[in-house]
Amino acid sequence: MHKSFFHGSAIHSFLRLSAIAGVLSLSSIGQAWAHARPETQAPLAGAVVSAPQEVSITYNEGLEPAFSSLVVSNAQGKQVNSAKAEVDTTTQKTMRVALPSLPSGVYQVKWVAVAGDGHRTQGNYKFTVK
Repeated sequence: MHKSFFHGSAIHSFLRLSAIAGVLSLSSIGQAWAHARPETQAPLAGAVVSAPQEVSITYNEGLEPAFSSLVVSNAQGKQVNSAKAEVDTTTQKTMRVALPSLPSGVYQVKWVAVAGDGHRTQGNYKFTVK
């Protein structure tokens, strides 16, 4: 009797391994396309506020502190924060930067967020100090 390579148990094992590989591939797609996106901002985009002492943004996932940044500029484009942005060491999700006393005017926040998986997102928004 001739035994084929595709014996019933061999086919069953192959199909089972293929199914497992497919599930693992699909679960990693969500992780591969993950990007850090802002969830909360203080001050909020478009807000009119008294001079804030800091700007903070909380993201939907952890950040890589060495590659993430937060810069605040005045209406003339001059950076107003001298301190470097810091990422919260507990959650890795909140980035903040201390501000000097800001005079009235419009300010722009520019952020770069690099997630733990290396994906980079960036954005900006404005707020006004009354």
